[in-house]
Amino acid sequence: MGTRPQPESAPMGARPQILHILGSPRAEGTIKLDWMATDPARQDVFVLQSEPAEMTEQLGRRARWIRIDRALPRGPVKFPWLAWRTWRVCRERRPDLVICWPTGLSAFILPAARLAGVRRLVVHAGNPPTRTRPGLTHAVFTTRMVAAAGGRMICCSNYVAGEFARTRGVPRHILRAVGNCAAVEEIRAQAEQARVGRGDRTPRLVMVATLEAHKDHATLLRAMPDVVRDVPQARLWLVGEGSLRGRLESLRDSLGLADSVEFLGSRRDVPAVLGQCDGFVLSTTIDEGFGTVLIEAMAAGLPIVASDVPACREVLGSGRWGTLVPPGDPRALADAIVAILKAKDAAEGAERRAHLRQFAPSNMISAYVASTA
Repeated sequence: MGTRPQPESAPMGARPQILHILGSPRAEGTIKLDWMATDPARQDVFVLQSEPAEMTEQLGRRARWIRIDRALPRGPVKFPWLAWRTWRVCRERRPDLVICWPTGLSAFILPAARLAGVRRLVVHAGNPPTRTRPGLTHAVFTTRMVAAAGGRMICCSNYVAGEFARTRGVPRHILRAVGNCAAVEEIRAQAEQARVGRGDRTPRLVMVATLEAHKDHATLLRAMPDVVRDVPQARLWLVGEGSLRGRLESLRDSLGLADSVEFLGSRRDVPAVLGQCDGFVLSTTIDEGFGTVLIEAMAAGLPIVASDVPACREVLGSGRWGTLVPPGDPRALADAIVAILKAKDAAEGAERRAHLRQFAPSNMISAYVASTA
């Protein structure tokens, strides 16, 4: 998607030229967009495949330069292909820093970037390693390859960093923990604008999350009959797409919730959606790495109910900034949801705003850059 003049390497002390390598335009949600809005002149993007295509247009507008390949080859040939394509792009763009967002492919991407002459290398880890033999073997292989390339693995939470660190064979010296970011002030403004223009007072909940197995939409759906019994007008919006959508829609219908639960699919106006709701829910699993949507919900001023798993506990200050409930417990989840709907308390406050400042995109960028200095 377009080419622009050849870049020059950043002078010593200047902010580095960054090449982001993404698995798809949708990968990592809005984090990379927030990065580019902060410093668009130094952000290039190489996308490994064009689908899912959400955010393609936004990436094209914000990146200084972007290239999107049509699709990854299938089978083992994709690994040398990844290495070759990465080497070519790095030789062309000459970045100072490469950030590989797909953790599982970094073992082939970062060594190729190193061979192309890039000395500052990072892989983002958004989830803990899977605690199965194949999952742990993959974690060890990946981290050792990153270490061999002279790179760093930056984990999105202390929890994720700790899970890698306790995995036997993982080189701990490459691990760093840096929280994800969100455009807090922009989200707050857009949510407030939507709230002011809201035309109805239907008690409305929202969960924003990909419809995949590392989340737990099923427990939320099973909680909704009890919520509707206590708050008959309550409605739930589910924002996001994924492979489990059909199965979750069938579960909704079997629970008699067709009039109470709506699947909205992927949305580009999440802050406005948040502003039309009265509470935010994140029903998830121990595989949750961070939960950037919790930051977005706090920025939008919504009361929050979330599963009491390590990542949510970390972001919500062990329950200070939201209600934590046992994971996989529909009854406890329903009780907490009913409580926030009936309380109708504003969730804003000076302390909450101060807590959110640490998640500014500029802080995340600075921490990533500093980790490789």
